[in-house]
Amino acid sequence: MNKNFYNIDDISQILGEQKHTIRFWESRISKLKVIRTQSGHRLYNHENLLLLKKIKHLLDVQKLTLDGVSDYLSKSKIKNKSLDDKIVSDLQDLLRLLKKSR
Repeated sequence: MNKNFYNIDDISQILGEQKHTIRFWESRISKLKVIRTQSGHRLYNHENLLLLKKIKHLLDVQKLTLDGVSDYLSKSKIKNKSLDDKIVSDLQDLLRLLKKSR
């Protein structure tokens, strides 16, 4: 099932969760942004699907609360941002070295 967008029925089946549970997660996890059609139906992209799978894992396996999941996701965003900054900085240093060696 490799689609561009999924409706809440698809997501519910993929995750094995009730639709009301997914809607509740959406209301509590600010990082989870869903697209709405003009008629108000939810559409989830692949990134949303991966995030929902991560949320389910954190709740079921890691036994975090929804507040804990929200904190974890906001902290991992900061970690990823600092890691991205480090990679960019390292690449810039490498570029400077290559330019000097010419």
